[in-house]
Amino acid sequence: LKAARAVSLGRRLGRVTCPLRARRSRRVSDRERHRALEGGRPPRAHMSAMQADTTTADGRSGAIAYRVLEGGAPGPSVPIAQRLDHYFGVSARGSTVASEIRAGCIAWMTMSYIMVVNPMILSNASTPGNLLPPQSVMTGTALAAAFGSLVAGFLGDAPLGLMPGMGLNAYFAFGLCATFGVSWQEALSCCFVSGALLTALAVFGVCHFVVSVLLSEHLKKAITVAIGVFQALIGFQVMGLVVGSPDTLVTLGDMSLSNERLYLALAGFCAISAMLASGGVPGAMLVGIWLMAFCAWATGLAPPPAGIVALPEFGATLSISFDAWAPGSGKLTGMVVGTLVFLFVALFDLAGVQYGLMGIAGLLKDGAVPRSTSIFASAGLATMVGSLLGTSPVIIANESSAGIVEGARTGLMAVTVAVLFALSAFIGPLLSAVPQVATAVPLVLIGAFMMSPCRGIDWDNLRVAIPSFLTMTVVPFTYSIHTGIVAGIFMDGFLMVCARREKEGESHIFSPSKAPPSRQTTLEIRSATPHGPLTSCSVAKVESARQLLAALRPHASAADPSGADRDEALRKALEAYVETY
Repeated sequence: LKAARAVSLGRRLGRVTCPLRARRSRRVSDRERHRALEGGRPPRAHMSAMQADTTTADGRSGAIAYRVLEGGAPGPSVPIAQRLDHYFGVSARGSTVASEIRAGCIAWMTMSYIMVVNPMILSNASTPGNLLPPQSVMTGTALAAAFGSLVAGFLGDAPLGLMPGMGLNAYFAFGLCATFGVSWQEALSCCFVSGALLTALAVFGVCHFVVSVLLSEHLKKAITVAIGVFQALIGFQVMGLVVGSPDTLVTLGDMSLSNERLYLALAGFCAISAMLASGGVPGAMLVGIWLMAFCAWATGLAPPPAGIVALPEFGATLSISFDAWAPGSGKLTGMVVGTLVFLFVALFDLAGVQYGLMGIAGLLKDGAVPRSTSIFASAGLATMVGSLLGTSPVIIANESSAGIVEGARTGLMAVTVAVLFALSAFIGPLLSAVPQVATAVPLVLIGAFMMSPCRGIDWDNLRVAIPSFLTMTVVPFTYSIHTGIVAGIFMDGFLMVCARREKEGESHIFSPSKAPPSRQTTLEIRSATPHGPLTSCSVAKVESARQLLAALRPHASAADPSGADRDEALRKALEAYVETY
């Protein structure tokens, strides 16, 4: 009985048992069982079998279980790395626990700027006598990001970090509060209601409908590329390489040697690129970020941290107000408009970003994001929690791609980000001292990794190329992800309707007996450009078909009976293909 209890305990600890050894362990004589019941120790042979039945790679679990039953001190505990690996399926996705944690650190470093930037933007919602405390916003930002990333990691099992979204915070301060005259306490209620609606839409499958129906495959690929270009533009601006111009909108920044921040960024860019290209430096981006930070502190380009740890402040926590939702308040219209803007901007942003990032990680299943409902719900719940803590809506951070590029494939990366953001509430002085230029360089490099979906878009088909191109260009040029997504969706739907009407018109006007012999094929019509037909059936494809056809013809008669029909059908299809094109 004691042996059986040891085996059972070993199995509960997650041990993988061997059926043959399990049968051997059960072949114990009645005399040995009586000895075990009387307090005696089982024979050595049986003990070995029992230990082998509960042993893993560390070779210690069987002895641990037996020592526990004997009343002795427990042996070494089960390694936490093995538990994390088992829970998140790290090894099954081709990653390691160390890689996931390192990637989470890198993603957190690239995301941590939000703790400094978000309070600066939201502070514009303050009015005389009604100030929004920046330190409290920093605390709320950190805890909301921690909560959202934690939920996305455990429920969504996705390598996605969440944080208050850039753009949404600007609309909070300048669009909702300034335009509609809403106080920041009342604006927080708009965030809460939009988060609740987003969670409800996710549960009822509306969010999944948006991803699967409204976003076609080529648009999903285009969104990934657009986000990469957008992040690179942001990185170049922070570095100082690209600056605004009243004549050309953007232009080259100050390249003089006095612009030391730019040359620090360029040096960091080259160093991280060399480490990534060589492949011999784990955590190259994290190493590069801290190298640039230390260089900036040492050279005086950025002030060193005044401290490391500080207690978080909660001045804006639970300051939310629903008074403006009353029918006679006069602010109801602004509250409804603001809530809908928060909802739809977050919805389209989440739909595009999660597909793009999961595609980079290679985690799409049949072209869809697994557990997308949980990911949408995590953003909705985090937005509700964030509004109670005094911050703007929470969405998926584009900077999560930094962790994915580093090798993250599971929700363990998101959990790591959550833990670090929770700790960030206590190390605000240190994070505030990291220069923003140090976190801008990885954004540019990540853009290079997000260009690969371009090859999956059929650029010869204008029905596909135009919406894809529109999405890729509108996102960086308007500085808005959701604007580019909406533009692509509308253009995609418009061209779909036009192509359908054109097809119906052709079938009505031109019958096979009345069609002129010299008329272009439908493929040529749909692919034509002002510079000539751009058929997707290129000369190279036709030549490949001819070569395959030539190889099949000599063997057509000698083919085995089982595959004769198949080869004959293939030969006829190739002949028709070559004759047509």
